[in-house]
Amino acid sequence: MHNLMKKAQGLRCLGSAALDMCFVANGEADAMYEFGIHVWDIAAAALIVAEAGGVVLDTEGGPLNLMHRRVLCASSQVLANTISQTLNHVQLESD
Repeated sequence: MHNLMKKAQGLRCLGSAALDMCFVANGEADAMYEFGIHVWDIAAAALIVAEAGGVVLDTEGGPLNLMHRRVLCASSQVLANTISQTLNHVQLESD
């Protein structure tokens, strides 16, 4: 997170991954990522972001697998790729 904070203009943690994702969908935030999240916490919000024209990926930059317990969403593919390359990737036990 430290590397990402050097490049970000601001950082917000609301405590709800779905709400954070909806902020991206609505243009109120540029991106969000989360590790250790469960499918039931992000499935609906992932659809909302995608339908709004945002990008929803695995934190490693590949397609989202809801069972892998990690998500990255952003307002653009370029931003998502930049964030993915900056993150230290974490492997978690699948749901």
